Amino acid sequence: MAEKNCYLLLGPEVGEKNDYIQTIKNSLEKSSKGEVDLYSFYPYDSDVSEIISIMQNISLFAPAKLVIIKNCHDLKKKDAALIAEYIKNPVKDCVLVLTSDATKADAAIEKAVSVDCKKIFWEMFDSKKKSWVTQFFHKEKISIESNAVNFLVDILEGDSESFKKECGKLVLFFDRNETITEEKIADFFYNRKEENIFSLFEYIAHGDLEKSLAAAKNMILSGESAPVQMLGGILWQIRNVYEIEKIIAQKKSFSEACTELNIRTKKMQGVYSGAAQNYSLKEVEKIITLTAYYDLLFRSVKTEIQLIMLPVYLYSIIVNKGENFLAAAGARPVL
Repeated sequence: MAEKNCYLLLGPEVGEKNDYIQTIKNSLEKSSKGEVDLYSFYPYDSDVSEIISIMQNISLFAPAKLVIIKNCHDLKKKDAALIAEYIKNPVKDCVLVLTSDATKADAAIEKAVSVDCKKIFWEMFDSKKKSWVTQFFHKEKISIESNAVNFLVDILEGDSESFKKECGKLVLFFDRNETITEEKIADFFYNRKEENIFSLFEYIAHGDLEKSLAAAKNMILSGESAPVQMLGGILWQIRNVYEIEKIIAQKKSFSEACTELNIRTKKMQGVYSGAAQNYSLKEVEKIITLTAYYDLLFRSVKTEIQLIMLPVYLYSIIVNKGENFLAAAGARPVL
C-alpha cells in the first residue's frame, strides 16, 4: 500500500476538506521544491484509464502532480478496481486525492488506501459553527452580536465552505466600525437582487407556488442554496410567523407582536404580515411539523432525491397549508 501518495477524504464538510487538500498541495510543493501540476476530475466526465495515464506519465514542466478525483463514490466497480490497483503501486512524484461527500468509498479503494491517509470530515455541530462564524468576523476586525451569529447558523445550515462564502459577502457589505446585528443581516439578505432564502419565503408567505418553485430552482442552479439549507431558512422564518400569531391570539396587534419580538425592518414586517394573513396559527403549526419532517427525510436521501421531493414539499406547505401532499395522495413519503 502507498504511504502519503494516495489519500481518501470523505464526508460532508467541504470547507475543512478543501483546507486539508490545500495542506497536501503545500506539502507536496515544499518537498518537490516547485509548483505542482494540478488536475481535477469527476468519474462521469473522465475515463479512468486516461486519468491513470496522466498520473503515470512524466511531467515535463513541473516537479510533481496532484490529481484529485471528486465524487469517488460514483466510480463504477471496474474503474474503482483500476484505481485500487494503481494505489498499490503509485508513481512517486504524483499524489492522488479521492474525495466524496459520502462517508464510504468502494471497498477495493478503502482497502488499498493506507489507514493514516483516510479521513472523514463530518458536518460541524452548531456549537462549532457558531465558534467558526465568531472567529471569522473577529479576524476581519468586525463586531457581531451573539444573536446575529445564531441567526447565521440557522439560515446558513451547511458546511464551512457555505459559511465562508456568505460571511465574505457580509464583510464586504458592512463597515468595520459598525456592529452586525440580526436585523442588519436579515435586511442585507432581503435586499439582495438574486434569489435567496428570504425572497423564497416571501413568495411562500404570499402563497405563490409558481414563484416559489422558480426561486428554489434558481437558487439551486446558481449554487446559492441546497434543499436542506432551504428548509433551515424556511423553518427559521415560519417560526417567527408562529410567534407573531401566538401573540396576536392574545388580543395584541401585529405591531405589538413585532415590537415584542424585535422585528423592526419594514421588509420583514411586510413579509410576516402577509404570512400571518395567508396561514392560520394551526396551519403554521402544521407547516413547522412538516418542515421538520422533510428536513429529516432530506438528510437521509441523496441530493438527487431531495431535488425531486422539494417541489412536493413546497406544494404541501403553500397549497395544502401544511398537509403532506404525499400522505393525502395515499403515497409512501419515504423513498
